[in-house]
Amino acid sequence: LFTRMPRMGPAIPVQSICHYCGNRIITVTTPVPGVLTWLLCTGLFVFGCFLGCCFLPFCMDSLMDVKHTCPVCQQELFCYHRL
Repeated sequence: LFTRMPRMGPAIPVQSICHYCGNRIITVTTPVPGVLTWLLCTGLFVFGCFLGCCFLPFCMDSLMDVKHTCPVCQQELFCYHRL
């Protein structure tokens, strides 16, 4: 059987079948900067955190998008967007 991965899933690893290699996998998650991260960075910069504190959102995984990849073929399956 061939199941399709959703285009947007949860922020935690999920068990599924990779639609590239066909293996049953648990996705590998990686935090990547997204719209929310950049908006918070810009907002902090505008309100006076111009000495480097505005980059703090890039250090917090809970404020970043989550990219899901297959551990076997390394293909990106989908991305969870925080905003």
